[in-house]
Amino acid sequence: MEVLSIITLVLNIILFIYGLYFVIFGIFPLVLKKKEEKKFKPKHRFRIIVAARNEENVIADLIDSLKSQDYPNDMYDIYIACNNCTDKTKEVSLKAGAKVIEVENVKTKGEVLNYVFEKWSSDNSFDSYAIFDADNVVDKNFLKEMNNKLENGYEVAEGFRDTKNLYDTWLSGSYAISYYLQHLFLYETREKIKASANLNGTGYVILKDTIKNINFKTTTLTEDIELTAVCAINNVKIGFASKAIFYDEQVDKFIPSIKQRKRWNLGTLQVLKRYLKDLGKGFHKNHNLHAIDSFILAFGPIYQILLAIVSIINVVISILSGNIVIMLLFSIISYLGTIFLAWFLCFYNKKKISKLIPAILLFSLFMASGIVSAVLALLNPKMHWEVVKHNSKGSIDDVIKNN
Repeated sequence: MEVLSIITLVLNIILFIYGLYFVIFGIFPLVLKKKEEKKFKPKHRFRIIVAARNEENVIADLIDSLKSQDYPNDMYDIYIACNNCTDKTKEVSLKAGAKVIEVENVKTKGEVLNYVFEKWSSDNSFDSYAIFDADNVVDKNFLKEMNNKLENGYEVAEGFRDTKNLYDTWLSGSYAISYYLQHLFLYETREKIKASANLNGTGYVILKDTIKNINFKTTTLTEDIELTAVCAINNVKIGFASKAIFYDEQVDKFIPSIKQRKRWNLGTLQVLKRYLKDLGKGFHKNHNLHAIDSFILAFGPIYQILLAIVSIINVVISILSGNIVIMLLFSIISYLGTIFLAWFLCFYNKKKISKLIPAILLFSLFMASGIVSAVLALLNPKMHWEVVKHNSKGSIDDVIKNN
């Protein structure tokens, strides 16, 4: 019993420090007023890259939304990087008006990006990349807002990730709520204190010269978290373009969701292992919050595992000490707090609350299952990259209307 108490105390201190960090830099800055940024005329020439494997069902909707950008047509090109496609992705993409580059001998999105970054490193016909996934659809102001962000001094910027199939199931709704959580407490607050945001898989832009200057070439399963870490090490600040909105299709089945998040956690652990020392050096050299943020992000799976251990120990201590009622009361309060947080995030983002009740009530289950995926990533680090099938069709106008 005494040993359990000591272990619990040590782990609780670690968890408290981790949580306190988010309170200080994720909650307190909310009261600050956001400074309006200057607007600029189109200047940057974008090369839009979409890594696609067998995406014939959704790729045309993305291309149509990109062709409808409120940005000069001669200042951006749309390239679909076909990654070992065996369906009609190439034909559909060409018919929709995109250019196609076929990429062979690669497996992951990260490897596709490595290929195109190297292939076009000396191409001076553009200066910025915009990265999307095949299941995205993009608001017409995306490139215009990103141009503003780059002109305001950022070399990298993440857009606002919303959800195409927001109301389909409790799981797709929970994914959306988790992104709203990141947007508010990680990205918007960082903007207010002039710190750096993080990249989140898709919907971001980066200057071509920045790729070259930081010598980026991904080797992990999560190229977004890896690029975030490399930017932090090199003191490259990532902006958050809250008005550069794009929509993403979320997994709506539980087992595929666990597998997906296991891959994310495994990739995050790979980033932690590879860049921990360099992040420490980056913080020591530049004293920037971004290096600490990147470490905190990469430490996430470990935090989840420690949280699971503490929870189990607390249950054991409560049973042995006869404090089951207190434990149950604390659990109920925590659950109600999670419900309130999920409701607030939906309300803050002006979503239809009545359609999100299942997601709000089960958001705690979604978060808990994230712990399961982190444990699986630690216990079974072998991972075969699997294609996630996308079927959520709809034009950008339809998606906006339904949201």
